[in-house]
Amino acid sequence: MSFFREGPGFDPYTDNVERYGPVKRLSEMQKRAKSLVKDRSIKHLEEASETITWMTDEYFNEVREAWISAQVERGGSVLNYLEYEDRTYEGLRELIEHHGHNADLAVELDFPRAENTSDLEALESSLQIFDLDSRGFPDAKPYEYLAVLALDLIASTVNYFSIQPGDSSSPELLSDLTKYDMRRIADVAVDLMEVVCRAEQLRDQHAAQKQMEAILRDKEKDIPERVESLAKKKRSLAASLAASARHKETSRSKSEALRCWDATGAAFSTRTAFARNKCRCYGVTEKTLYSWITAYERLKVE
Repeated sequence: MSFFREGPGFDPYTDNVERYGPVKRLSEMQKRAKSLVKDRSIKHLEEASETITWMTDEYFNEVREAWISAQVERGGSVLNYLEYEDRTYEGLRELIEHHGHNADLAVELDFPRAENTSDLEALESSLQIFDLDSRGFPDAKPYEYLAVLALDLIASTVNYFSIQPGDSSSPELLSDLTKYDMRRIADVAVDLMEVVCRAEQLRDQHAAQKQMEAILRDKEKDIPERVESLAKKKRSLAASLAASARHKETSRSKSEALRCWDATGAAFSTRTAFARNKCRCYGVTEKTLYSWITAYERLKVE
């Protein structure tokens, strides 16, 4: 994933990149990306940009959690970085969050992360998870999300270098660029071209699929029903966005409850007594709080 520092307000949806440098073909890439979303409003594009960030974050969280579960269940070598009593789901998760950039530990983290995954790879993987039914970007196609990603990459590039109109041929600008900056320019150019070409490929595939469906619909009437059945197997993006907020609140309450149990649990005669006394503090039922504590204690002894 790319990490650019934010700069002044270049808007890739309304501003033209024609006179911006030093990547001279940014203008061409912007035009090609815009042509893929030419029927979308600015509000749609802004909503899609925010959704891309959410989807890719959710994708990284899901693959991380699955990897953590697998490591704890099979006793993976990464657990050697933890004290014995900390070799739990929570312990490994905290290790990754606080020390994941450590060079020795990073070698062990063999799952997709922002540090080892391109923007395109992350987005395409995310699009495999969700049904694209967001109200803010209605009837969305995968290639449209990729086009928005391309436009965002262009904006990031312009803002990163704080390029001003008329600078594209300035010798002073080019002489000020470090080797690191030049390498970033090369990486961005390749990434951007890859995203735009992939978006165009998906658009062409979508058009061909629509033509094929029209032909087959006359020959086999149940094709639309089969397509709809397959589509229903995907998770609803709109429902997942709403559930995400609830899940984060529940996760926060659970973490606070378990910390309270560690700190004060000894003062209660039983887990049931603690759950009965504290459940309202965390907005859950007595049964739910009891199950959290029981599962937590079981992990300690496994």
